[in-house]
Amino acid sequence: MMRRLATALAAATLSVSALAIAAPAQAAAATAGHPQYDTTTRIVGFHADPNPVRRHHKISLAGQLQIEEECTPSERGRGADVTTVHVPCDERTRRTWNGNAGGQKIVVLFRVAGKHKWHYVESIGTGPDGRFYTELPARVSGTWRVIFEGARGLSGAEARDWVKVYH
Repeated sequence: MMRRLATALAAATLSVSALAIAAPAQAAAATAGHPQYDTTTRIVGFHADPNPVRRHHKISLAGQLQIEEECTPSERGRGADVTTVHVPCDERTRRTWNGNAGGQKIVVLFRVAGKHKWHYVESIGTGPDGRFYTELPARVSGTWRVIFEGARGLSGAEARDWVKVYH
């Protein structure tokens, strides 16, 4: 009886350790089969205007969401007279940025000067070229923040601008 119990206990221990060894390998194989690539995004040209602004006057928030692409040559022409043209890009990174980020959601937040809490203001959409724009009343000095939270295959991005409001 003791011998059977010891054998069963040893078999259970062996199968648990074998399972522990196999589980990470299976997880790694599953991950390798379906990698997740997030394309880098950025918000450029974000500006709150005018700055400074009189209290209760409108302030406009504008910018553009851009998507990073690899620099690749493009070909023009037919047959033997094909010309290869390189897309202008950053020589250091061999990357370029485009504004083909239409229909994405940008969240607008505001933080009062001297405070730590961000307040949700509104969500706005990007146009076909990735540009966004909104007008809001200026009440107090503080920091405006726009956030692209990311989408399928796109990483998130954010930008900030500080605005002085006077009486």
